[in-house]
Amino acid sequence: MGLGKRLRASRFLRDSTTLQVATAFNNVCNLASAFALAHVLGASRQGEFYLAIATYSFLWFTFNLGLYPVTTSQVAAAAARGNRYKVAFWLAYLVKAYLVLGVAVAVLAWVALPTLAQFAFGERGVGVYAAILALTPLVDLPRAVCCAGLQGTRRMLPLAKVENGQEVVRVFLVVGGALATGTAGAVVGMLAANAVGSLLALDAYRRESGEQGSSLPPLGYVLGRVREAPLRHGLRLGVRMGLAQNLHAYGVNILPSVILAVFGDKAWVAYLRLAQRFVDAARIFMQGINRAALPYFSELVGLKDLSGLERAYWKATLFSGLIISSGVLLSIPIAPYLIDFFPRDYHDPVWTIFLILVPGVMVVSFSVTNDTFYLVTDNLRVAVILGSVQLALNAIMSTLLAWLFPTVGTAVALSFFFVSSVVHPLYAALWFRRRRRGAGPPGRPAPVT
Repeated sequence: MGLGKRLRASRFLRDSTTLQVATAFNNVCNLASAFALAHVLGASRQGEFYLAIATYSFLWFTFNLGLYPVTTSQVAAAAARGNRYKVAFWLAYLVKAYLVLGVAVAVLAWVALPTLAQFAFGERGVGVYAAILALTPLVDLPRAVCCAGLQGTRRMLPLAKVENGQEVVRVFLVVGGALATGTAGAVVGMLAANAVGSLLALDAYRRESGEQGSSLPPLGYVLGRVREAPLRHGLRLGVRMGLAQNLHAYGVNILPSVILAVFGDKAWVAYLRLAQRFVDAARIFMQGINRAALPYFSELVGLKDLSGLERAYWKATLFSGLIISSGVLLSIPIAPYLIDFFPRDYHDPVWTIFLILVPGVMVVSFSVTNDTFYLVTDNLRVAVILGSVQLALNAIMSTLLAWLFPTVGTAVALSFFFVSSVVHPLYAALWFRRRRRGAGPPGRPAPVT
């Protein structure tokens, strides 16, 4: 079979391409929203909006135990074996866990975040906006459960439609809310968009589960299993996966915004987040490949095909790295024209930060499937250790550079944080090498129950 035919026949390629196109569309919508908010809110209030998101995210990531990826992985493995009951069981587990954590986070947010924001930033309002956003997990619960089922059974087209639909609605509601009442309206619009996303996901799941021979159980059957699914069932994998993912999220999305708000001002929070948006536009392949890899790698482990897992890992790593790095280089001459659409005070700061982030993003583009590798090979403990060291070094460097250079120091530290991700493919190479030599790998495939 020729290369072209093999590529067309590859379900993984089709899945990742579908999600890449969907991600590209979402990035366009996200960038359009950023443009509009820059003109409607201005740099300071837009920075306040992003800071509220970072404050809420800090709380949610602290308590979120990797529920979604663990559930998706287990659903994929169960579906590969044709075990419909286990698919329902794991989706029911996600319902219960999301509900318990969502209630806990919402209550804690209203108690703690306004005071925390007053202490850290001198602005209680940021904490109030963050507390409103803390209702997101409860509003988002149906979407999370339905999308875990769709992704785990590799129904990528309906999954992409749900996410694109929600993103379009989010742009209109967030920008419309900002026009109506400023930052508060943008926050409420974001929460409302998540509610719409849940409705879209419920409709897509109902249609897919109703198909003849579908591996997706009806939602009524899933809800009937909620009482049977103990929260501790996925706790070990969930805690480790949550820590591994959240350490990266802290380093990329939360820590830079918080440190900038402390040492600089809210306007530079907006500049940094917008520069990251431009970089993300060049990384559209990253999310698609990563999300397609999760169910695919899990299927390979469920079928005990570890040689296939090794081939798939390196193909995904090298292919995504080359494509994303090329996209980043191609975006350099294009970015200035896009930045010109922002108000004039955005131009130089956003362009400067964008150039600082480029080298780091090119390196991290070769680490697309790290989380998935650690999860399916039961090496999440290693991921947590390496991620903790990375985050600690990043926190020290970010604080020091932000103190010395309040405007761009945080961006320099973030780029170094991206570069440090090279340790993860190096560890994967060691793991596969030891397994091939039969020396007893430092880990084992994740248990699929």
